[in-house]
Amino acid sequence: MNFTGLGPYKWEYKVDRVLSDEERQNHLEKGKKASECICDDLSVIRINSTYLELVDRWYADKGHAVVYGVIGAAPAFAIAIMSINAIPDVKGGVATSLIAATVLLMAVFCFAFLYLVHFEAFRKTHYPIRLNRKNRMVYAFKPNGDIVRASWDDLFVCKDSHYVPLMGRRFHDIRAHILDEDGLTIRETFTLGYPYFGDEDRLPPLWEYIRGYMEGGNGVERSYEATKLCMPVGERREGIYFGIVRGFGIAAFSPFIAQTLMSPIWAVITWGRMIAMYTSRVPRWPQEIEQECKVDDDDSWRKDWRHNKKLAFIEGPWPVIWFVIGSAVALSAIYLTITSMANAM
Repeated sequence: MNFTGLGPYKWEYKVDRVLSDEERQNHLEKGKKASECICDDLSVIRINSTYLELVDRWYADKGHAVVYGVIGAAPAFAIAIMSINAIPDVKGGVATSLIAATVLLMAVFCFAFLYLVHFEAFRKTHYPIRLNRKNRMVYAFKPNGDIVRASWDDLFVCKDSHYVPLMGRRFHDIRAHILDEDGLTIRETFTLGYPYFGDEDRLPPLWEYIRGYMEGGNGVERSYEATKLCMPVGERREGIYFGIVRGFGIAAFSPFIAQTLMSPIWAVITWGRMIAMYTSRVPRWPQEIEQECKVDDDDSWRKDWRHNKKLAFIEGPWPVIWFVIGSAVALSAIYLTITSMANAM
């Protein structure tokens, strides 16, 4: 999971700075075709003749922060409880002070990891980006609740990446910068598109999908035809069924091996995804933006989750089956771990 832009400190987008040489070199020109083929990469919430609405860069991997946070906080909490239980058996001020210091340190660790949980939980279910091709405006929700508004024609768009040590690789995305009047200083940044697993090779078709919609003469029709599955969010939370499908989606390339053998891991991450979704609020666009993005009643290029075809067995029921099996295995492992720790205390 790549948390770039989602949290504070090292995860923040760097603004109030001059464009780097690398960003200028990786500039994505709006008037230049980027790829012969186009692909939405499961990024679309809805599309019509007026606007295209996309999910944020963190939506696909939602649930990871919750799981990592709980995994980190659980042992710290257990050590703190064990230390507190040991106080009656300890004699001497030095030993008591060491235990108190241990409890305090573990409390700090717990707070830090639970803050990681808050990266996804008790916030917004997603942070949509809306591109209006008629008034040439782009609107984007930020994790802090603010909404970015910018002219499509004035945005500086480039390919960017971030190295994730845990994964040992770089994750790429389509980054949009709002520049100052000097055309060099970055005042605001958001991610316009995120290819599957941050794969660099998938970025050009995704950019061409977005660019073509805004720039091409037949962009609406082409993007409409390329959109096969809309994400079932927007005015609603993601449902449990689709949440399981999306949680296991990272292993969809190998349903009979990866989804099966690693089902306990994907099941736990999917539970984290559900916690993140159902503790968070659905974002609502302000009324003035909805007015600017009003869709014609007879728009024949309208598509959202209601137009999705029924998922095939291998796409829907199969991940659900292995979610249930994986959950049972994971819960058994967690129960045995907790029992062992309780006996040790």
